[in-house]
Amino acid sequence: MRALVKYASGPGNVELRDVPAPTLAPGTVLLDVDAVAVCGTDRAAIEGGHDFRVPRILGHEVAGTVAEIGAGADRPDLAVGDRVTVETDAYLCMRCAYCRAEQYNRCPHRLGIGTTTDGGLAEQLVMPSRALHALPENVSQVVGALTEPTAVAVHGVVEQSPSLAGEVVVVVGPGAVGMLTAQVARAVGATVVLVGRARHADKLAAASRTGIQHAVDADTTDLPELVSRLTGGYGAHSVFECSGGEGVIESLPPLLRRGGRIVLLAFYRTPPTLDIDRVTNHELEVVGSRGKRASSFRTALRLMASGAVDPGAVVEEVLPLEEWERGMELVGRGAKVVLQVR
Repeated sequence: MRALVKYASGPGNVELRDVPAPTLAPGTVLLDVDAVAVCGTDRAAIEGGHDFRVPRILGHEVAGTVAEIGAGADRPDLAVGDRVTVETDAYLCMRCAYCRAEQYNRCPHRLGIGTTTDGGLAEQLVMPSRALHALPENVSQVVGALTEPTAVAVHGVVEQSPSLAGEVVVVVGPGAVGMLTAQVARAVGATVVLVGRARHADKLAAASRTGIQHAVDADTTDLPELVSRLTGGYGAHSVFECSGGEGVIESLPPLLRRGGRIVLLAFYRTPPTLDIDRVTNHELEVVGSRGKRASSFRTALRLMASGAVDPGAVVEEVLPLEEWERGMELVGRGAKVVLQVR
C-alpha cells in the first residue's frame, strides 16, 4: 500500500512509499483510509522536531471505512462498509487505574498512531476495535477526519472545566484547535472572545461566521479593556491557551477574574513563565488539558451531528495524498489541510 513515511531521523527524510499492508490481529479492525487531517505534529516530525523511532508512517486525524473485522473484535454495532473515525490510542495497557477509568490519555504505557506506532497517512490502517467511532450520516469523511481535534477541544472545555454556561471565556490562538475550542465553548453557553493577530484576519472572519461572538485582532484591540467591559470589570471566567506562542502565558493573568482559570491545550517550544505571586493572590487555577479520551470523541460527534460545532469551517485546503508536500507547506503557514487518501 502507499503510505507517507518518515524513514530517517532529522529534517526531511519523508516520502510517499510502497510498504507492506497491515494485517489483522485478534480484536482489531482493518480500515480503508479515506481522509487524514494534517496536524502541526506531523509538520514537526518532518522538520525533525520529533525524535521517535523510524521508519514511521505519519498521521493521526483519520476517517475511514471498515474493510474487515478481526476475530474477537467485540463490536456488534460495526459492519464492513461503515464509515468511522478513530481514537489515536493504538495500544493501552487496560490494567492501570487510568485505563480502568477510561482516562486513556493518562495511561503510562500508551502508544499513539503517527508517533509511537504507524499512523493513518496510508491506504489502510489497523486499529483496536474499541478505538472506532461511527460517523454520523451528515458528517463527511473530510469533516470526520477532524473529529480528533474536536475531541481535544471537548476535553479542554467540557471535561477539564466546570460549567461555562453564561460565562465569558477567552480563547487564545485561532488555529484549528483554538477555533474548535471557541466553537465548543459557544456550544455550551459561554460568551467567547477568540484572540488572534493581524495575520489571522481570514481565520477570525471564519470564526465569526460560525457564531463566535468576539473574534478579535490583539494587534488592534485593547483586549483587557474588551474583557473588562464584557464582564463588568471582573475579568474572564477562563482563558483557553491554544497558541503555544512565546510570551503568551505571561499575558493571561490580567484578563482573568479572581478565582479564574488558565487551561493549557498547547505545547511549547520555549518553556513559559508565570507570575506565581499573582496566581496565589488572585487564587487562579492553572489546568493542563492533554489530548482527549473516548468520552471526548462521543461528545464531539454529538456536537458535530447536531451542527452545534462545525469542524469543516476550519478546513482551508483539501488535497490528494500525492500532493502531501504542498499540504505540509500550507500547514507550515498555519493552514488546516486534509489529505484525501482514496
